[in-house]
Amino acid sequence: MRYMQYKGVVEREYKKSLRKIMYEICVVEGLNASLGAKKLGVAKEIFVFWRNFYRLDKNQQLFDQAVDNIDQMKFLYLNEAKGIDLSRPLQHENEQSLQGLEELVERMVEYYKCKHAESGGLDIDAGKLSLYEFAQELLAEYENGSLLEKIKKEKK
Repeated sequence: MRYMQYKGVVEREYKKSLRKIMYEICVVEGLNASLGAKKLGVAKEIFVFWRNFYRLDKNQQLFDQAVDNIDQMKFLYLNEAKGIDLSRPLQHENEQSLQGLEELVERMVEYYKCKHAESGGLDIDAGKLSLYEFAQELLAEYENGSLLEKIKKEKK
């Protein structure tokens, strides 16, 4: 028999489409190729072909999920980047103070959000955004005193 004939036999037996049957076996039940083929009563080669065709192999699913996540990341900072004006002057440009550092970190966060939006999240430099956001959080914790409290708790 050919693949299509096996497909027809399996679909008639289970009264479902082959895609649904393969999803149940590969994803829900988590069976490997040998056990899945045995359950369906087909050769392992046919089962592996169907599993690959419907992209139900674990590696294929992980890859597809990663691609979907990258696609979603494209739009993460798109709206924020529209309202950012990077050419505005710095208020604390000629001083080295905590306020100057805060302003520079904030400007770098804005810059990397724009880079992220322009590149759809694929620019290597956009990866630095999380570091600058972390630095922003640290500065905020320092100013409100919670960073000092954390250190005091660690001493005890």
